[in-house]
Amino acid sequence: MSPSHQWYGIIPGWFPFYVLILVALVLFGLRVNYLVRLMLTGKPAARWDDVPARLRMVLVFVLGQFRLIRGDFWPGLMHATIFWGFCTLTLGTLEFFGRGVTEAFALPFLSDTPAFLILEDAFTVAVVVALGYMTFRRLVTRPKRLTLSPEGLLILGLIFGLMVTDLLADGARIALAPAAADRWAFAGSAVASALGGLPGGALQGVFHASWWIHAVILLGFLVWLPYSKHTHVMSAPFNVFFAPLGPKGRFSTPDLENAESFGVGQVTEFTWKDLFDLYNCTECGRCTSRCPANMSGKQLDPKMLILNLQEHLLESGPRLLAPAAAGEGHGEGAPMVGAVIADRVLWACTACRWCVDACPVFIEHVPKIVDMRRWLVLTESRFPAELGPTFRNLENNGSPFQVAWQTRADWAADLGVRVMSEVSEAEYLYWVGCYGCFDERNRKVARAFVRLLQAAGVDFAILGNEEKCTGEPARRLGHEYLFQTLAQGNVETLKRYKFQKIVTACPHCFNTLRHEYPEFDGHFQVIHHSELLDELIAAGRLRISRERSERITYHDACNLGRYNDIYEAPRRVLGSVARTELAEMALSRSRGFCCGGGGGRAWMEENEGRRVNQLRVEQAMEVRPDILASACPFCLTMFEDGVKAKDVGDRIKTRDIAELLAEALTPQASGRPA
Repeated sequence: MSPSHQWYGIIPGWFPFYVLILVALVLFGLRVNYLVRLMLTGKPAARWDDVPARLRMVLVFVLGQFRLIRGDFWPGLMHATIFWGFCTLTLGTLEFFGRGVTEAFALPFLSDTPAFLILEDAFTVAVVVALGYMTFRRLVTRPKRLTLSPEGLLILGLIFGLMVTDLLADGARIALAPAAADRWAFAGSAVASALGGLPGGALQGVFHASWWIHAVILLGFLVWLPYSKHTHVMSAPFNVFFAPLGPKGRFSTPDLENAESFGVGQVTEFTWKDLFDLYNCTECGRCTSRCPANMSGKQLDPKMLILNLQEHLLESGPRLLAPAAAGEGHGEGAPMVGAVIADRVLWACTACRWCVDACPVFIEHVPKIVDMRRWLVLTESRFPAELGPTFRNLENNGSPFQVAWQTRADWAADLGVRVMSEVSEAEYLYWVGCYGCFDERNRKVARAFVRLLQAAGVDFAILGNEEKCTGEPARRLGHEYLFQTLAQGNVETLKRYKFQKIVTACPHCFNTLRHEYPEFDGHFQVIHHSELLDELIAAGRLRISRERSERITYHDACNLGRYNDIYEAPRRVLGSVARTELAEMALSRSRGFCCGGGGGRAWMEENEGRRVNQLRVEQAMEVRPDILASACPFCLTMFEDGVKAKDVGDRIKTRDIAELLAEALTPQASGRPA
């Protein structure tokens, strides 16, 4: 609100205004207190570590609105404009109300300054434009991911009302009591010119009406927010502050020996941060629009998953907070999983994590899904029938395959590969992984990688029959007990030998060894084979012939890309063998589309909707590649099936980057034949 003279004489009485503020603050406080108490029925979660880093998160992702603008530019920019405008106009509103009590009120370094007056009016106009854009999207273009609701339109209307009443009050005030600084308030001055023909009494009427309507809307807005579905307007900054700071690929490790329950079957078995997430859904639908399960016709809808849990929590609130519930397990009713969240919704998730990365307020969808899967598997023994053999194989054979563990090193029998039990020490321990050991197609990748290591003179060895599955599929599928058993056994094995780094061609093994084994005292340096190959090429240890003329497109594996931000190393490896640049798919790098094999889905049937791997192959076909390259055995297997199903095997070859590099070795650099 621009400066003025004689404000006290023209502003309505202060007593009704004070009463209005008091009532609004009491109603607001009561509701916030209720929501906080309800949130704290969840289990403990440590989210106060590294406060400076958390404040930086708020600076970048709340004040800077980085995720919104990066994820969907124009809608994100419009939302950011409203947010920035709201922040700026909040300062103006403080002045607006303050001068309604005393004309001496002033904001230090802001009131009456040209910069602030220009900024305030600029944002007022920009917010009105942004509101028009967002209303048009909801009523006309109507993107599928958005939820069209009267409440959403109401909040746009309330913000519009705040902008209009601010301009009208400012314009009427300028017309009544102009000041020298008013020339900087260009929008208010324009309104004052439009109102200039009105008599003084009418101008005072416009001012009084606008002032009170603005006050009622603002305070009503404050009261309504915590009672509405738009609680996130006030809570989202805190949710960003409490976002996880650890590795993206690390899931929680429950204490199974001392746990009273396994997984999450009731809403209060979530942590308080999980419950706080439920207050923060903006209903923007960015998570759902990125979900490969949803895009392929599965029942999983990440947005509705959160909203259904939110509704369940709020409906359960009176029961959970009732005095009698304190000593009776919160008076829990029917199981949440199955009744509120259907089993097949949980099993559809590929754990690709795109929903989490897309969420502007950092809601953690995938960890909640894994926690509910844990309840299904460990508490209910309720899971798809095809997972029974997978779990038994992991327990008996140390791999998801029905192959004896004693044959784990057979793939390398003729390659002269050293085994750790014989040499005890090596620079690199090559972690082959279950696919590389037992799957015929991926054995070719393992052999190609060995050929490259030998050609570069790398000192390496394998565990051979001592290697067991990292347990990654078990953890993602909810069998936490099996995962912890495998992890502890592998850590004990690894600690018996000396090596500088572990290298693996499997992003799933890479992520688990690197980020989850430290929870079991397994502190190792772990790199992906794309990183090592990139280093060897850069150091000149591999002599490569850049003769390939085929058109190559590269698929970013979720566990390598979104989980670990490794995007460029595999591209540089491919660039060393190809004459032409890579043909990038529309969905690549951080926006890469899942192959469909993550989250344990590689071991499950896909009976609902379309197959995710076929959708990804179709996306690859759009750039007309000769070769669909990947750096993950899960992805390679899914693409082998997808290419066959689409009947394009004669046109598109599927290859791991190690295979393409091994094929490009010059004769002088070739090692033992694969």
